[in-house]
Amino acid sequence: MADPDLITRAAGGDPTAFQALVERHRSMVYRVAYQFAGNHHDAEDITQEVFIKVYRSLDRFRQDAQLTSWLYRIVMNACIDHRRRRGPVGGAASGEDAEQQILNTPEERPDPETRAYAGELGDLLEAEIGRLPQGQRIVFVMRHHQGLKLCEIADALGLAEGTVKRQLHAAVHRLRAALSAANVTAGGQA
Repeated sequence: MADPDLITRAAGGDPTAFQALVERHRSMVYRVAYQFAGNHHDAEDITQEVFIKVYRSLDRFRQDAQLTSWLYRIVMNACIDHRRRRGPVGGAASGEDAEQQILNTPEERPDPETRAYAGELGDLLEAEIGRLPQGQRIVFVMRHHQGLKLCEIADALGLAEGTVKRQLHAAVHRLRAALSAANVTAGGQA
């Protein structure tokens, strides 16, 4: 069943339709929340909060908008609210960085040295993504981890597409500079 049909049925009180929406979109909501929060516990809390908000406001959802854009906006607001409730936590890169690891395993099995380097590079890159300013980080994640188009990101965040482009450009520039400062090259350490 398509999202619009599920939304209509769920807004009418059908719990099965709402459960189907949750199951269909939960992983996307969790990934965004995890990227923002940096740990499983907070990401789970944010994900639950998002779906409570979705349930309470389904009757106000405009069927002419994309559900994923609407969900992204709700996730981002929930992440910001969560951060405010927790207060300042001493920067984005904390001890929770250990939980954020990228597994860079290509199709072919590389030699152990290459695999070790890829893991270190993934760890370094993920830590640097965590250090990006909030706006740049979420735009980068939505574009490069979620694969969204710039117009979809702009719509989801309520921003002009030019603002999204500037945020993305600034994020990429910062990441390149950080990798360069760490003396990292594409094929291995310099």
